[in-house]
Amino acid sequence: MSLKRKSKISTEFSMSSMTDIVFLLLIFFILTSSVVREPVLRVLLPKANPDKKLTTQSIKVAVSEDGRYSVDDKILSYENLPLAIKTELSSNPDAVVAVYGDKRVQYEKVMELVKMADDLGAKVVLALDKDTKK
Repeated sequence: MSLKRKSKISTEFSMSSMTDIVFLLLIFFILTSSVVREPVLRVLLPKANPDKKLTTQSIKVAVSEDGRYSVDDKILSYENLPLAIKTELSSNPDAVVAVYGDKRVQYEKVMELVKMADDLGAKVVLALDKDTKK
């Protein structure tokens, strides 16, 4: 008795289906890469005007490590800061408020000063200076 099979299994491998899958994946990645974009922050930079001279003065508002606040090196309490900044701005409306914070001060205290000056309608700058212990 013969137990041989009459149908043999083909050992050939067809690459046509594999290439179809590769092309479909390639098309998918090309389409999704054009749709997905990284978030971009657009910044409008000022243009230089050579005819105008910059003579802006700054009002120095600082907070020291021990929590003392000062406006132009005059130590004040936190409650008196808005009035002092407002009087300085009324005498010089084009002045820029430069906020100095000691590097050991909590970030919230510095940002409170920035928000306070912004609420008063001033142009605010975070200043970096080695001499902020005053």
